[in-house]
Amino acid sequence: MKYWRRIVFLVFSLVLVTLFVADRAIKYYFLKNSDQILGRDFFMRQLDFHLVKNPGLAFGLPFSQPWLLVLTAGVLIVLVFFLVAAGKKSDWWLVGAYALIITGAVSNFIDRLRFNSVIDYIDIPWFTVFNLADVMISSGVVIFVFLIFFDRKNILR
Repeated sequence: MKYWRRIVFLVFSLVLVTLFVADRAIKYYFLKNSDQILGRDFFMRQLDFHLVKNPGLAFGLPFSQPWLLVLTAGVLIVLVFFLVAAGKKSDWWLVGAYALIITGAVSNFIDRLRFNSVIDYIDIPWFTVFNLADVMISSGVVIFVFLIFFDRKNILR
């Protein structure tokens, strides 16, 4: 691996670890201070921070808990295989997309194992309640979709 690639890999890894730790710390804060509501005045009352436990899928869609754990674990295992394959091809955008998705999914999976629900804390009243792990997952999916549409030959090889 070239020197600059090692630096990029190290910086990206540190960013991922920082995002993961920040998500876990914020979740811990809201679990310990469950009655706290922060930021009611952000963006003309369009953004709050408070504890919401989501026992279902994304956007609160209902799904049976035991099946959800099995499904999540299976998806994580498949994603790790894709991450390793992308790393072998040195497709760093694809590696980044998979790494973001896996990191966010692991954080939410830890919640499911510990609390039987995902801890969400960012509330946009006209949209949904989510967390930093969801932002990581969504960002990885956006990168992945972008690569499918604009770098199709590298995705499909």
